Amino acid sequence: MLNLRVSCKKNIISLKTLIRAFSRSPIIFLLSISFLLIFFLAGPALASTVQFSLIHNATSNIFQSYQPLSDQLTSASLDFSGDSGSISLYGNFGLSYLYKYSGLSSFSGKMGADYLAPVGTKSAFYFALEGEAFLFRSLYADFNHGTARLLANFKSYLTAATILRIDTITQLKNYKYSIFDYFSENLSISLDRYFSSRTTFKIEAGYGYKLYFHPGVITITEETGTLVEASSNFGSLNNLGLSGLSSLSSTQALALQGGPGDHGNPGKNYEMGGSYSIRGIPYQTVYYTGKKSLQIFTLSGLIAQGLGDHLGLSLGALKQWYLKGENPFASSDELFMVENPTYDQFSWEGYSLRAKLTTEISGNLHGEFEYDYFSRNFPGITSLDLDGNSLGITREDKRHQFNARIQLELRRVTFFVNYAYINNTSNDPWFTWKGNVISGGLIWNLQVSPSK
Repeated sequence: MLNLRVSCKKNIISLKTLIRAFSRSPIIFLLSISFLLIFFLAGPALASTVQFSLIHNATSNIFQSYQPLSDQLTSASLDFSGDSGSISLYGNFGLSYLYKYSGLSSFSGKMGADYLAPVGTKSAFYFALEGEAFLFRSLYADFNHGTARLLANFKSYLTAATILRIDTITQLKNYKYSIFDYFSENLSISLDRYFSSRTTFKIEAGYGYKLYFHPGVITITEETGTLVEASSNFGSLNNLGLSGLSSLSSTQALALQGGPGDHGNPGKNYEMGGSYSIRGIPYQTVYYTGKKSLQIFTLSGLIAQGLGDHLGLSLGALKQWYLKGENPFASSDELFMVENPTYDQFSWEGYSLRAKLTTEISGNLHGEFEYDYFSRNFPGITSLDLDGNSLGITREDKRHQFNARIQLELRRVTFFVNYAYINNTSNDPWFTWKGNVISGGLIWNLQVSPSK
């Protein structure tokens, strides 16, 4: 790790330089910085691991809405780790670039340290402490955030074929747009059982807690008075269940209309930046103030079976319930491969089903075929029509998703091609959509530690 630190010092680049280059020539920057990062970390000590990945995606519906808008996304990442006695240091640098809607492009970095503590011969504790930062381009700077994360794990072989595992993840996230700031805690307990018939059973239970510190903060503007006079012209504002309208500017009031008018096109709404939903309404809520907490409980199961020497089949199911709370934001947006703070594990309840077939085509050529079904509703999110009027029901989505993947694994490099088809239906017509995604890329193990 000493050589790694020396290499970092010799090749350090200031954050201002990165952001400046990212804004001026993002495509060239994406490629050049990827190779620069390889050089940046390719010369560490022997006891380290360096992995580079480059993936290109083409999607027919980048905003995953009723109006399909295509885009392409290229991502590059460099993962590295090194051993230092009983403590291992690791990190990651990542770049993601969108070609049409480049304001959603981002740079990320993560550094962490983990520690493995064996307990006897059959059990061990694992701990990791991480710091992570995400930077978007100026249009979506509201999504910029830093994360402090603590992971703790206990794993034990109860028998030679039975594994007990307990995982906890504690996170504190701080966003530039403070309504998204939160603390979360996840706890899961799983039991795996393996049989000589090449059958595997797994059951898992999970609990999650999330606390938004100030999701209802209101920003008073000079235009407040204008809205009071004009509010009678915007009947759909009341249909949205929003009160305290004097806290909104007239510009925000117009944005709340949504629909196919001035703010009905996701491509145009994208230009409004990260404080607005992709349907044109502000994420910021105005009907309460103070902290808001959510609690969820999850139960899942999996059965996997080997079918001969070259096939494997697995079936899985998951059910999630809200124990307390509901979504604090006006909308929940799921963008393709772009993190959105309003859409995550805590934003929905429902169930999912999965069937997956894996095959070994040849010694180093593998295939995967997967079907997923999702049924989810979003407590606290009201469905709207395309004019922005409330439908008086909670948003509920159902999704069919199919994935096919071919992967070639060589000694140091893995190549893959992936195709996905998604059909999403919703009682909110904005979120009824279909889409295709084609992806391809490589994962290159530049350097592998003997200890790994």
